[in-house]
Amino acid sequence: MTAGGLQARAEEYLAIRRGLGYELVTPGRLVRRFAADCDAAGITTVTIQAALDWAQRSAGAQDWTRWLRLSAIRGFATFLHALDPGHQIPPRELLPRRQVRPAPSMLFADDVEALMAQASLLRPTLQAATYRTLIGLLAATGCRPGEIVRLDEDDINWDAAFMTVRGKNHLERRLPLHPTTIAALAGYRRLRNQALGPRAGPSLLVTLAGHRLSLSQAGKVFAGLVTAAGRQEGTGSRRPTLMSLRHTFAVTTLISWMNDDGDVQARLPVLSTWMGHRLPRSTYWYLQAVPELLSAVSDRTQRAAAEAPVALPVPGRRTSNAKEAP
Repeated sequence: MTAGGLQARAEEYLAIRRGLGYELVTPGRLVRRFAADCDAAGITTVTIQAALDWAQRSAGAQDWTRWLRLSAIRGFATFLHALDPGHQIPPRELLPRRQVRPAPSMLFADDVEALMAQASLLRPTLQAATYRTLIGLLAATGCRPGEIVRLDEDDINWDAAFMTVRGKNHLERRLPLHPTTIAALAGYRRLRNQALGPRAGPSLLVTLAGHRLSLSQAGKVFAGLVTAAGRQEGTGSRRPTLMSLRHTFAVTTLISWMNDDGDVQARLPVLSTWMGHRLPRSTYWYLQAVPELLSAVSDRTQRAAAEAPVALPVPGRRTSNAKEAP
């Protein structure tokens, strides 16, 4: 290998892949960590055993997590093997891919109100407004948290009431906004500009220094708001996170469609497009069987059964249990 070790090769690999349009957020982080650990241990050649040991070194990790770690290394190892055949490529199915996914927490209207009330108590006022706006916009649009923090002020069309969202794999979509959402965003923009003046950068949601809001920092603050609001358990088996608002948006949208007896199957592609998914199957990931959804399904089934026409015997035709006439 040339100077710089595996970390330098990792940066080359990620630059090439991202130049082809791949985001590689989690895989990129795993590749960097693997390369750094190899350099620290004096490992200069990737072997199947070294990759397997690193992927499995977290004792409490699930099968899916271990498979994902090895999958990230495999892509990196393939790149290295093209430069030097001495590097080994781990087999694709070396580890099982089973994934046990706990049900996410749901944050319904009263939860959102409680969290926004706690956000209002933050100080200074700009920070309170930033997190109130973040929570409200996530709840109203169902966007990914990363998509919201990446929004610039120019991504909001204030006159036509829509926002341009840049999602995964550089996909871009336009989402119409309710007048109340536009009004709330406009109020936040005024407060932000008054508080920061020329320090206000292009980002819609900003820190007290005028910089773009950090997703990791937003997650930490949100966790504190969850605790303060007494919502640690949520509706589900996991502690609520910012992503819980996206799950809730998908579920409540489906519930509303069921309650108005619309064609849910025909509408799912619309929800997929809104949420930035290429295919509806990706949207099913968010549609958890929470009690509220199961109740809506049950109510819809009962309404359909009550409205179904009763089958009457046809004159001149014997039913299966009819007796012979004497």
